[in-house]
Amino acid sequence: MRISDATDTNRSMFEARALVAAFVATVALAPTVGCGDASEPDPFPQGTPTATATSTGTSTATTPPGGDASVPPVANPDAGKPAADAGPNNGTGGSGGPTGFREATGTSGLRFQMDAPAISATGKPFGLLVLLHGSTASNYANFVGLMKDVAASHNLIRVSVLAPNGQGWNEGGNQAQAQAADKLHQLVQQDLFPRYDIDKTKVMFSGQSSGGGFLSTHFVPLHAKDYRGGVFLQCGAAPPASAFAPDAATKAGFRMHFEITTGDTIWPQFYQQSVTAYTNAGMMLTKDASKPGGHCQFDQQKVIQDHIAFVLGQ
Repeated sequence: MRISDATDTNRSMFEARALVAAFVATVALAPTVGCGDASEPDPFPQGTPTATATSTGTSTATTPPGGDASVPPVANPDAGKPAADAGPNNGTGGSGGPTGFREATGTSGLRFQMDAPAISATGKPFGLLVLLHGSTASNYANFVGLMKDVAASHNLIRVSVLAPNGQGWNEGGNQAQAQAADKLHQLVQQDLFPRYDIDKTKVMFSGQSSGGGFLSTHFVPLHAKDYRGGVFLQCGAAPPASAFAPDAATKAGFRMHFEITTGDTIWPQFYQQSVTAYTNAGMMLTKDASKPGGHCQFDQQKVIQDHIAFVLGQ
């Protein structure tokens, strides 16, 4: 072997050892979270939204972050109408939707799992609980089962929705998340309301980590005005990524609960910024940052059970 060959071989071996050492260090530093993820990335890989309060609401100054056959479209004459325009008992009057558990793809292209009872336990329209998973689609396939008790006690249809990219709701940048918000709205309005008799004053959304971040940055600012009920932001929340100046009906009819643990290392700064922004916007909200534990290390169903009465204004 020539000296130059030996030098090249030694250099290659050194570089290989360095790469292995870097990989091991990265794995060792990756946070362990309690919501089903092995690790969770920076919640805003495309940039952090920072909200500033105004006299009429909140606005952002920086760029924010990201089966069976498809469901055929069904005309919904109430689509886009506020809850006050709903039918008798505030119901959508929808009918014909499959009952029991199923997985399908909606008209907007979003894939979802749901469980709809055959008969309303109260004889009145169902409430609706829409569940958004964390990064790496954490709990997408589990949420319908995990929310069985709260659904039974409050007569709810449970729907777990997969993010457009199949991974995380707060990914892809501002435009992608705004489009995702519109797709989620379309799923509720065109795939669920026409097929199930849903009480339009009892529509709730719950987001875990990435899902909570997306709800607070994009869905609530863009579509809270279209619903009566509210949102549970569980171990994930951030300020609105677009101007948000809710009207009196939205302030009164769409309530928010924020939940995070004392040991969360991913969202605490964004959580506090979000609480501040929505408080300044005049939204009715509750918050709990007192429970010990790491990221998402709490019972999300119990959080909903404990705060559903407030969120529904009961």
